[in-house]
Amino acid sequence: MTEARPSAPRIHLASLGCAKNLVDSERLLARLATAGGLVGASAEEADVIIVNTCGFIAPATAESLETIRGYAVHRRAGSCHLLLVMGCLIERAGEGLQSEIPEIDGVFGLHAHDAIVSACGLEPEPADGARLLLTPHHTAFLRISDGCDNRCSYCTIPMIRGPFRSRPADDIVVEARQLVDLGVREINVIGQDTTSYGADLDGSIGIDALLARLAEIPDLTWLRLLYTHPAFFTDELIEAYGAIEPLCPYVDLPLQHLNDEILRRMGRRVTQADCLRLIDRLRERVPGIALRTTFIVGFPGETQAQFDELADLVERIRFDHVGVFRYWNEAGTPAATMPDQVSERTKAKRQEALMLAQREIVAAKHGALLGSVVRVLIDGPTEERGLWIGRMATQAPDVDSVTFVHAASDDLEPGDFVDAQVVDIVGYDLIAQA
Repeated sequence: MTEARPSAPRIHLASLGCAKNLVDSERLLARLATAGGLVGASAEEADVIIVNTCGFIAPATAESLETIRGYAVHRRAGSCHLLLVMGCLIERAGEGLQSEIPEIDGVFGLHAHDAIVSACGLEPEPADGARLLLTPHHTAFLRISDGCDNRCSYCTIPMIRGPFRSRPADDIVVEARQLVDLGVREINVIGQDTTSYGADLDGSIGIDALLARLAEIPDLTWLRLLYTHPAFFTDELIEAYGAIEPLCPYVDLPLQHLNDEILRRMGRRVTQADCLRLIDRLRERVPGIALRTTFIVGFPGETQAQFDELADLVERIRFDHVGVFRYWNEAGTPAATMPDQVSERTKAKRQEALMLAQREIVAAKHGALLGSVVRVLIDGPTEERGLWIGRMATQAPDVDSVTFVHAASDDLEPGDFVDAQVVDIVGYDLIAQA
């Protein structure tokens, strides 16, 4: 006798890609739970498996396809009755994905949550903005906008997520209050371009004013701004870092390159001089600020001299965190048809060289912290008793290094803040003693 299926579907959701995708997943999970679904099931026990995909660049697409094929095993075995695929990859690949992976039962774009709920055999309820957090309970991402109008020549985001759209400030503040009421102590503000927030509204509020409103929420300890754009980083926003107490001294400033010709062909709307002036102003006005950036190496036509210029500037500027990515030729973008495409071998060599240079910079910066006392937000325990994983205000979740904390007390909980002395360095990470 076979076991009867429960009336409420057991649902497993896999969220791939960036934090913006994660927020989409959290909203969908809340909709499914409100409609009566049993969310949080393992893939082995799920009736429905949902994969929220990323299709930003080729490696993300490959990861999405590999993940879907992995879950297709459960669909073929019959333990899973529905395999649904949603998100950014669908906006690019469309329904053709089903012919490539026949186990897929349905594909859904970015704005099809009602249809997904219905496909699960549930009755959609009106969306109320609720989320089921997939992050630790004390930290969350807060999306303030969607889409992008910048149209950098290498980027697929406008094709996937459409034009730039700011959310109403009142809605954002209400959501942030709800998160804090749930126990969130760190809010990380995200969007495709957070510095352009409000540009499409009536002009009554910009990103600096929005941050000020968020900072007024009681019990919000850390507020962090991610995904800024150097072309739209205003003096008012710089001043906000000194005036808004919960705002972490941390700037996520993707520069992508620092050679003027490459910046022009990327469509970045800034020059090298603009970027250097902005960095100088940030460091002058916000003592101790941590700067995170990303660079793309191997952009079409990038010469060795242009890469060497970038590498020299990275060593001179001494960023706190750097991500280095190889250029990927993405169909539909202007850069895809540019002449003088760089070989994969050269891209790999340049990526490795830049990361090696940054590793030495990080080692020196962390060495300067030895013996100092820092404030650490505890994210959770490690497998070693008395050793906890945490982050300083200058370390963002998921993308940066971490601070491991040795604590004599077993009373620590995720979300606690502790003062600890930096005693050692392991790779990119710090070791501290509480």
